[in-house]
Amino acid sequence: MATKLTAVALDTLPEGIHKDHVVPGLSFHVGKKRRTWVLRYLGQGGRQATDKLGNFVPRAPEGSLSMGLASARERAQEILARVEAGVPVAQEKVAHPKDALTLGQLFNAYEKMKRAKATKGLKSLDEALRTVRRCCADYIDLPAHAFSKADLKAARDKAAAGLRKKGSPQMADRFMDYLSPILNWAAKEDHIDLNLVSVTHKVGPGLVKRKRVLSEAEIRKVWAATFKLDSSPEARVYGRLIRFLLCVPQRKMEAATIRHGDIIDGQWRIREEDTKSSREHRLKLPALALEQLGTGKADELCFPGKFEGKTLGGFSKFKTALDELSGVVGWRQHDLRRSATTWMQEMTGEDDMPAIPQEVVSAIMNHAIKGADAHYLHATLAKPKARALELWCTELDRIIKAGGNVIPYTNLPSGY
Repeated sequence: MATKLTAVALDTLPEGIHKDHVVPGLSFHVGKKRRTWVLRYLGQGGRQATDKLGNFVPRAPEGSLSMGLASARERAQEILARVEAGVPVAQEKVAHPKDALTLGQLFNAYEKMKRAKATKGLKSLDEALRTVRRCCADYIDLPAHAFSKADLKAARDKAAAGLRKKGSPQMADRFMDYLSPILNWAAKEDHIDLNLVSVTHKVGPGLVKRKRVLSEAEIRKVWAATFKLDSSPEARVYGRLIRFLLCVPQRKMEAATIRHGDIIDGQWRIREEDTKSSREHRLKLPALALEQLGTGKADELCFPGKFEGKTLGGFSKFKTALDELSGVVGWRQHDLRRSATTWMQEMTGEDDMPAIPQEVVSAIMNHAIKGADAHYLHATLAKPKARALELWCTELDRIIKAGGNVIPYTNLPSGY
């Protein structure tokens, strides 16, 4: 007499096929290595059909893909109901719980896909993967589909609290920003059901829009203090970088990675793969900005780090020193971009009308055009951008010199 299937018995049933007495056609197949749920039924046209519903793993951890008796019956009844209603049944590929992709393997698969396609965003890929692997270290061996919203929030909060002494609300938000496209890809590939980042709050400054704009006096103090950063060659390079960012409101790392060969006839070309927006960007630089770049061979960095061929690092250390020297606190390096563009907006002509149109300011920042206009407006605005930067640097020069006793920015010793 056949043994009735029970949830408790699944662990110890001998090899063979064990039919369920509740759902017709459902059976539990016990092999030497695997235990599988199978449903046989008459499909469309009276043809015999066989569906593999899932696998059972004894003592499987919570959240695994192991299918118990109740889940197998529920799935089988769903299929039989569709057959009864004459609705086609789409067979789904079933992964064994032991074959399920772990979160770490998911990150590896994403990296392999990105590098194979050689698409946009490769410049930030290494940093993104380092961050998500570090922040998800406690879950790296967990099946990706079992990574829950509670797990994500715990990883986020740990990053915000001080993971490896590098944590901060800003780090937590950066982790979420880096993880989101990975989970979005994984959901589209059916490795997981949902991009959890899309339904989870951030905790850091990403929720609060920054409004810090340096005043005229603060700009003057910061500019002057950059010349006092003389503790090392790298500190002097950092000072030049800050002055350049005041002249040309671009992102810090876009500026920090400039090579002399990127500047041709005074025009700076930022390649598509080197921009956050993944759009090529060209800017005609004013003399004041060019003076901050120094000179060198085409393949040499304009803002070199301590080691040959490496970009400048240690920004936090140099920023702290700059705050002490300038007496200006409570600002971030990215606030230079907001400050310069806001000052551009404020500039007016003799008729008190804006001297620089807003769309030109947006173009200087390489922001995308929104809405329907994006389909029709494709001008690069090369000349308006050049004129705007020239006007801004003229105004910046006035601000710098307005306080008197300002260190001149021409004819400086090497390294400044």
